[in-house]
Amino acid sequence: MKTRISAMICLLCVLGYPLSTRADDELPTISSGTIEPYISFMAGVSLPFNADATFQNGDVERDVDYQMKQSIGGNAGIWFPTRNKLAGFDLGTEIEGFVWFPDVACCRPGFNGSILADGSFEGTTTEMQGVYVGANFMIRVPMAISEAYPNGRWFPYVGVGGGAHQLSFRPGGFRGNDGSDAVTDHRHTAPAFLAKGGIKVHLFKYLAAFAEAKYTHAFHSGLGTDRFGQSEVGTTPLVLDIYESTIRTIHVHAGLSLHFDVKP
Repeated sequence: MKTRISAMICLLCVLGYPLSTRADDELPTISSGTIEPYISFMAGVSLPFNADATFQNGDVERDVDYQMKQSIGGNAGIWFPTRNKLAGFDLGTEIEGFVWFPDVACCRPGFNGSILADGSFEGTTTEMQGVYVGANFMIRVPMAISEAYPNGRWFPYVGVGGGAHQLSFRPGGFRGNDGSDAVTDHRHTAPAFLAKGGIKVHLFKYLAAFAEAKYTHAFHSGLGTDRFGQSEVGTTPLVLDIYESTIRTIHVHAGLSLHFDVKP
């Protein structure tokens, strides 16, 4: 009897295994082996926090007001078929870069100008350009999985990463800017941390729209400004006072992504 029961169990296993395998193969998930590369283009705004500036002589200017300005960029990455192993999550990695312009407006005494004896202000806007390039580790939760959208019609995602954070600078405004001194002539690069979160919705199978917010954090020890408005048109080099500061910025971007379906 035990022999017959064992034989029946073995027969059921043999017959059931291919049926189970076929059912798994028919599930519309990325876990069948499909990886998903993508490339994105985005635009938005960057909102730097106010920051203290510590000059080389020890002077500290509190709460320097870096301006909210436009921002553009892009990224390229890949999602891996790991959802079943991580209880609903997919893992990914990407390379990202974007640029923005956190200028400090004219008329901040002690940072980019000074008040003269007659009460007038002598100074200049401090023109700045920010560039971030780095790599991120990503996690997403695919939603609305179907035959048409096996990797999810839409999904929320988060990521963390690090990279290079560069700020270029020069005195600008009506003094110190004669068009011959490019912003990139004076720059400082530092390591940076980035955290991000967003949501992406497929408009078509291979085209998606997304919106995301990201936070960057970097310490710079070699930034510069014409602290007392001493630069004049044609002066080479322009007068720069070096300072250090922790630059923290929130970037809000929206854009479009092209996704690709790569089967083994």
